Amino acid sequence: MCTLTVISIRDDTGATIGYRLATNRDESRSRTPARPPERREERGYRAIWPTDPAAGGTWIGSNDFGLTLSILNGNPRPYPELPQADEIQSRGLIIPLLLDAPNAEAATERLTRESAGRHAPFRLVAVDFTAVIDVVWDGSMLTRTGRSLAPACFVSSGLGDHRVAPRLPLFDEMLETLGESTQFQVAFHRHQWPERPEVSVWMERADARTVSITTVEARFDGEAPDVSMTHEQGDTVSTLQLGAAQQTRTAVAGVRTSR
Repeated sequence: MCTLTVISIRDDTGATIGYRLATNRDESRSRTPARPPERREERGYRAIWPTDPAAGGTWIGSNDFGLTLSILNGNPRPYPELPQADEIQSRGLIIPLLLDAPNAEAATERLTRESAGRHAPFRLVAVDFTAVIDVVWDGSMLTRTGRSLAPACFVSSGLGDHRVAPRLPLFDEMLETLGESTQFQVAFHRHQWPERPEVSVWMERADARTVSITTVEARFDGEAPDVSMTHEQGDTVSTLQLGAAQQTRTAVAGVRTSR
């Protein structure tokens, strides 16, 4: 389903001033393309997120506190029994409900076994200027893990999350070679093993493929957060800065790297 990474943004002195989060969205070739990020104001906060027209939800969103939430489908083996069809809710609806939270801890603390149980398995990743927290719902247990802001990688696949585990050592290898940089993160998210495209970061198989890359850059200068989201889908790139209400779209050629 997805690959998500987080790296720190540092100033010229090496001090951490923010983070850069990127996520590849892997979807069925027949799925309707998502609508690009839009600026939203509701319930006392401002936020940005793209929209999946199939269910009206989203897989990533950021607010004006500098909090970003992103969700990956969970694919444990064996797969758990799901709620009845009339009871189950789209995982894409989780993020809009939590984006009024001021930080990662507050957002993830709202998830309970009862609220998670209305959804199929998922992993919710919450990032702010100090922490990376992920919450995993496997259909029976809710597990929350927190760490300080540092390079992190999370992966999932409809083939089974274990099938794409090789992406994790690749992340560590490329990080060690290229360093914690935009160059490294861009190269990683466009990486494809020629002999294993179905489990690659830039994924391709007969029924599904990587359809977009969404990147959030959040900086804090001591006064107010500066948050921007860039969404690459096909030959179109959409960039929206929270608070500026300015969006640009440009045509670009897709690039992939191989190792």
